Amino acid sequence: MPHLLRKLPVSPTATMHDPRTTIRNLPPAYSPAQTPLSREKDFAPQVRYHLELPRKPKFRPCKVIFVGDCSVGKTAIANRFCYDKFQSNYKATIGVDFELENFNILGHNYCLEMWDTAGQERFKCIAGAYYRNASGMYIKLSFSALQTQFPLVIVATYDMSRRDTLESAKKWLASALNYNSSHRPLVFLVGTKADLLTKEEFMRMERLAGMAAAELNAEYWSVSARSGFNVTELFQRLAALAFEEAVKQQLGSLKGTAQEQATLASVKSQTFDLRSYFSSRFSRQKNGCAC
Repeated sequence: MPHLLRKLPVSPTATMHDPRTTIRNLPPAYSPAQTPLSREKDFAPQVRYHLELPRKPKFRPCKVIFVGDCSVGKTAIANRFCYDKFQSNYKATIGVDFELENFNILGHNYCLEMWDTAGQERFKCIAGAYYRNASGMYIKLSFSALQTQFPLVIVATYDMSRRDTLESAKKWLASALNYNSSHRPLVFLVGTKADLLTKEEFMRMERLAGMAAAELNAEYWSVSARSGFNVTELFQRLAALAFEEAVKQQLGSLKGTAQEQATLASVKSQTFDLRSYFSSRFSRQKNGCAC
């Protein structure tokens, strides 16, 4: 008689990891040979070493701003990843929508704040205000110097079935970068609605988008919110690169602080104390020493 396996009960304290948001290695780019961002197959060694130290670092949420024309699919790809759902009759975004997604990267919590901006021209001034807020300028008023900088990601989105939206995506991206000139963000160019194209149309648009991405110094992705094609992979890549950048910025801040403290200590040791000098001279004269 065959041995029957009994399903063991899950401990109430066991942590179930969501494979969509749990990252243990650096996800590859859509086109590793063409990306201007990291082409490494894993996180940098210094990043892993820093995260294994006893003192656990804390990370501020990463701002991810979606820009592009109206109806290109910005809301659809965010909802596909966050809620695993797709609707064909989305209402146009008014102003800015907001989504929050938590990741577990190398055992550390990391949060993406996704700002889905409206694609209508009349809301461009509102989007501009969010670009300014996302640049981190206001952070200096409330956070410590170690946490004044954090990665910013801009996702320029276009509809692969409408070539004119690719040209518009360039303009939206240029507008966003004007508000963040002090620190260049991570930039992605994302083509949506890949499921609507034939194979020949898809390949032709990818060639055009690849040239545009090289011009914009952006990493390119093709996705489909309807089918889910490449959506999870895009967000995993985006979160992992932003996380690695946050760790590197933290390491740079710690190194700068250590160098500053060493410089201050050196200056302090070389400071000439007049009170000690005259005190020692007076003591020697009182004891009969004229030297």
